[in-house]
Amino acid sequence: MTLINDARFPGLQYITANNIHSPKVSAIFSTRNGGVSGQMPETEYLRSMNLSLRFSTEAGSLKSESLRDSNSKLPAHATREEDYGNIEENYRIIMSSQGVEFKSLVALKQGHTSNIVVVDKDVVESNRSNPFGFNKIFETADALVTNIRGLLLSVRTADCVPILLYDSKNQSIGAVHSGWRGTLAGIGLKTVKRMSDVYGTDPKDIKAAIGPAIGQCCFEVGFDVKEKFVVEYGDDITKFFIVKPNGKPHGDIKSMNKALLIEAGILEENIEVSDLCTKCNPDLFYSARYSKGKFGLMANFIGLK
Repeated sequence: MTLINDARFPGLQYITANNIHSPKVSAIFSTRNGGVSGQMPETEYLRSMNLSLRFSTEAGSLKSESLRDSNSKLPAHATREEDYGNIEENYRIIMSSQGVEFKSLVALKQGHTSNIVVVDKDVVESNRSNPFGFNKIFETADALVTNIRGLLLSVRTADCVPILLYDSKNQSIGAVHSGWRGTLAGIGLKTVKRMSDVYGTDPKDIKAAIGPAIGQCCFEVGFDVKEKFVVEYGDDITKFFIVKPNGKPHGDIKSMNKALLIEAGILEENIEVSDLCTKCNPDLFYSARYSKGKFGLMANFIGLK
């Protein structure tokens, strides 16, 4: 993977998935740099490429995920502490870097599930007249797949694992958000299977990229969480856990997701994994663990040109 300093846009940095990104396919992971967020003292923690979105079914409102207050009553196109216009401008900046218009964005309501949305022509058609200017999916899910050119699939993260999938033979793609709950549910493996079911994808034709996420160095979990993985996957899963001197387990969530992709049939040599830890690099990434409650979100994109 390569960290790109895009001189066309002041301060913009993103990471390319080198095994997928090409003139025919955009596959990038955003950083926290190069946007317009965090210009006020009270929003400095959002500096500067905040790509938070939270969907509410109340009056079709679209909110920020930066502050996770489910009881807040915010109007459409508004966020707490930051105007939604800043977030939209951030999307326009990073999408322009890929030669893609804002209306091509596909974003969904994430919820640490193993649900997958197939983005077909009906989904695109149903979004033509919505007030937000892009393809919004209110169904709670954490993965998207499509074979429609010109769309840019996105999932949002701030420590969780982003996975981008590209079937080079059948020209289909997927974007996956996999936190520990999604990993426990095998969402990456299930997304590969959905691509096979819908597009006839042979997993051996898939190239996968696992982007920046929290590393084993920082991903402390309780013994109860570790036990959930043992119950689901058996004792062999314990190889992805170590116990630190403080007696707490630390999980290697990126390697777990890689193992699940291999189990799904993707060749190991076709999987690229970022070695960057989001918590260890607060100047480059937002991190829920580092910030302890107030943070923005990165977005991770893949699209067929």
